[in-house]
Amino acid sequence: MAQLICTWKKITYLSSEQMKTLSSKVNPNPSAYFQTVHELVGTDSADEIYLSRNWQFSNQLFTNAYRSAEKICYGDSIGIYFAPDSQAFFLPQSLPKQLLTKLSGSFNLTKSMLGYTVLQQIDFDRGYFSLPEILGEKPPMPVTVTDNASLLKIFKQLKSLLAQDYIYQLRQQIGDAPVSILLTSNFSEAGRMTLEQEIEAYREFLLNQEEDGDRRTILIIKPHPRDSSAKIKLLSNNLAEFSQIIILTEKNLFFIPFEVFFTTAFLDDNLKLTNQVKVFAFSSACLALKLLFNVPSFIGFGSEITNKFFAQDYAPGRIKHEQDLKMALTKI
Repeated sequence: MAQLICTWKKITYLSSEQMKTLSSKVNPNPSAYFQTVHELVGTDSADEIYLSRNWQFSNQLFTNAYRSAEKICYGDSIGIYFAPDSQAFFLPQSLPKQLLTKLSGSFNLTKSMLGYTVLQQIDFDRGYFSLPEILGEKPPMPVTVTDNASLLKIFKQLKSLLAQDYIYQLRQQIGDAPVSILLTSNFSEAGRMTLEQEIEAYREFLLNQEEDGDRRTILIIKPHPRDSSAKIKLLSNNLAEFSQIIILTEKNLFFIPFEVFFTTAFLDDNLKLTNQVKVFAFSSACLALKLLFNVPSFIGFGSEITNKFFAQDYAPGRIKHEQDLKMALTKI
């Protein structure tokens, strides 16, 4: 994606293994520790740092290592700000607040492992968001609201990441049939429910939605980047009621914005739908489709299914998050 958007002198990628090493071997000597970061990145100074948030380990690592850089927040999803205690993470309500904040990071590490004597939470200088306060959280930095035209321009540039043969074959397979798209999330992987409960929750939700639907409807499953392949296969095997199930297995689709795939596969040159499409989402991913294309999204699971399948401590937070998303959709 970076190569398509701009011309760079060099692109450096830090692997998850390198990040885990940095998180577990925080040196109490700041200059020595940050020198290690500089060597891995390939520069000891930076003009700008773009991050989704500033309260997780990886975020704090770079803002501390490059303190003189302008620190810019681009948020989550289409451009939404989430604070550390946001309902979007629906953490267990039975835990004390101090522990909730700690668990909301990328790594569930102790304070000594995170090196809080070295790393500090540094404020952002500016935020670029499409929907800065849509979920009721006011970003704590000056904000520039991005326009739809700029987003669509970027998505158009990224279309070349999709194999055209793959999209052509997909379109041939779908034809003019109605389509339901399931955007899964990593609930079982994150410990919100068991694998079996997540499968059954999706199944019950989808069958409720499609009870009186067109029997020709094709179900497309778009896996979350952190979904296990075993879960997606099991989910597909448990939805035999659909006439056809297509799992988006093209490698790049796990990592590029879903909107890029959606515009390529289901919108014509005038951004009009080529099929009857329903999108079932379980996160803030639902907001972009309404904002950019006025495509209705359906938020799952609802309170009945959530109380039935989610772990007891997580269910209230999940229900509140779904209510917030539904309210947000009415504001777009």
